[in-house]
Amino acid sequence: MRVIALLVAGGIAVWLAESGSAQPIFRSGVELVTIDVVATDRSGKPVHDLKASDFELFEDGKAQPIKTFQFIDASQVPTEAILPPFVVSNDVEPGGIFAVVLDEIGYYVTEIQDVRRAAERFLNNALLPHDHVAVVRSGVDSGFTLTSDRQLALDAITSASGRRDRGIRLERAGAPDAVGAGDFDTASPGSLGRGSFGVLEAVVDKLRPIPARRKVIVWFSRGGELPANWETNLEIGQPIGRNEDALRSLIDRARAANVAIYTVDPRGLVAPGTSGRDNPGVASDFEETGTHRDLSAATGGRAIVNTNDIDGSLRRVTVENRAYYLLGYEPAAVDGSKKPKARKIRVITRSPGVELLHRSIYLPGAPGGNAVPELIASPLPVRDLPIRLAPAAVAIDKKKRGILLPFEIGRDLRDDTEVEYNAIALDPEGKVVARANGRGRARNGRVAGELGLAVESKTYQVRFAARALSPEVEGLALATIRVPEGKSKEPECAGIVFEQPGPRAGLRQFTREQPITISTLISADKLDGAIAFGLGAAGGVPQRLWPTPLGQPLANGLWRIGLTLKAPLPTGNLEVRIMRDDLLLADGCLAQFISR
Repeated sequence: MRVIALLVAGGIAVWLAESGSAQPIFRSGVELVTIDVVATDRSGKPVHDLKASDFELFEDGKAQPIKTFQFIDASQVPTEAILPPFVVSNDVEPGGIFAVVLDEIGYYVTEIQDVRRAAERFLNNALLPHDHVAVVRSGVDSGFTLTSDRQLALDAITSASGRRDRGIRLERAGAPDAVGAGDFDTASPGSLGRGSFGVLEAVVDKLRPIPARRKVIVWFSRGGELPANWETNLEIGQPIGRNEDALRSLIDRARAANVAIYTVDPRGLVAPGTSGRDNPGVASDFEETGTHRDLSAATGGRAIVNTNDIDGSLRRVTVENRAYYLLGYEPAAVDGSKKPKARKIRVITRSPGVELLHRSIYLPGAPGGNAVPELIASPLPVRDLPIRLAPAAVAIDKKKRGILLPFEIGRDLRDDTEVEYNAIALDPEGKVVARANGRGRARNGRVAGELGLAVESKTYQVRFAARALSPEVEGLALATIRVPEGKSKEPECAGIVFEQPGPRAGLRQFTREQPITISTLISADKLDGAIAFGLGAAGGVPQRLWPTPLGQPLANGLWRIGLTLKAPLPTGNLEVRIMRDDLLLADGCLAQFISR
């Protein structure tokens, strides 16, 4: 990500370095309000070459000096060091930050397929590999997991369903077990509000801690008005229609948290009086899109309604939210004896042909400031302390499953530096289902080891946090791992496990003087042909094959296979593959390691 920042203070201009870590510098004791501004030309393409002098900023109609100026450009996929296959690192610079919210409780069953298709195309066609996205469903307990793993997000979209036709009493989100304990808040957005606006507000709160970035919610919805089959008096005590108090609260929190909401009605061009409900014409669908326009305009987003070019509009959403400007100014003082009033914000540019998009209101003292979450609850990876992970699913016994989490912390730590670390596994509902922790001391610049997490057969986000104690520095890495149940449509390996006596020298560094066991879980509906382990130079063709019998399955369509290599091992950068009839069984059925 390219960052160019200019600090203007006391008439002195200071350029900050061009790096991903550059942040606006604020004088202590002075409150600066940051406004993110999207600048595009008439064709909708971002404008990258504006300067602070090209902007004018007004609060309640009065011109305000721009104290800080920063250009964020996350439009280029970063070229970090290439990692071995199926090893993850926290040394990544996120691109755009998007939360996709599917308003299930506002859509009919007959409409949800269009919602799924539009959301899937958004993920598959509009996002870049380094963009981070979370998918939240309003009708169920739905975890908030920002990830660059597209499959994890797509799985959530596939599960979405229309619930407008159903009474609210058929399913109840927010059961007590949806809230975890300890240092990680597992209250899912879906559990925090049965109404559409309540869910959005919970998502805003999840995005709030991310500083100095433009954060976007893409809301697929009919408009957030309450379904007609809610029992207005017994259940919620308010009339059918838009909940104005909830909408106002949502807008206030989104403005305070600097979150832009883009509203999407994927039904396309809709004639007045048409609807997906069984009794068309009960209400005009044109009226429903008023909420889309109100919410997007109030938070600095756009309304994508009454158009058949949904895909083109969604691509524009991603493009304009990867490149933007951050303008900081010092607001007028607040009179402590009075309730703070909202200030109107207006930004204009002298540059011809440039259109600006930004939030229009600043709320002094509003909820949703910059509270810092616990390290392990950070929405995005933390890069200060390097971490690498190589998660794999394992069979604890014939029935129980788990995640083995080999790790490597640090790169150039002083020997004997003490490091504490902990890991949690989050299920698709956002609940913490397993946790583990430990301590270690650095050797040869790093701490290496492994943790185990007992889980069921599902897809999980693993969060691994580490803190070096002297000097104190922190890191957080995120990984996705699927623990298969068996009978996958296509064969898949659930990660490669390496076991060798003695301490680890690194994430996948082993001594050639000890034997090593290599194993994996294979899930397949049908697994025929000759299965074998192959070994050769990293990135090359296997030079030797070991035929491997499948034996009895652990479960229907789930096998564990293993290979033990005797010492001395071959030396160098090696690659092991799981082969079928001399071909790689599946994309995930390989791993690289070092033998010395």
